[in-house]
Amino acid sequence: MNSSTYVFSHRAVLENAPKASGVYSIFNSKRWVHVGESDDIQQSLFNLLNEPSPCLRRFSPLSFSFAPAPPAERAARLKSMIDARHPACTLELTNRRTYEG
Repeated sequence: MNSSTYVFSHRAVLENAPKASGVYSIFNSKRWVHVGESDDIQQSLFNLLNEPSPCLRRFSPLSFSFAPAPPAERAARLKSMIDARHPACTLELTNRRTYEG
């Protein structure tokens, strides 16, 4: 994961998150909140900012970090992140996308 962390805001995502394949994490000072993988890290973070789940709202203020990764590596990296961090909202957000998609 990128060692840099950023405030989870539209401006910080625009200025720092790449439009590239990779994994990302959203967290606060006490807890890992969500981890995900995407073809476009920046767009995925914008989607979460524009339509935050009730779970994400419960953990504000939030920060984010990311790591570019080729598509073939993303699923394994995501699984490793979930196993290590036990994020509070990942399952809820994954289910929401599955049912909406």
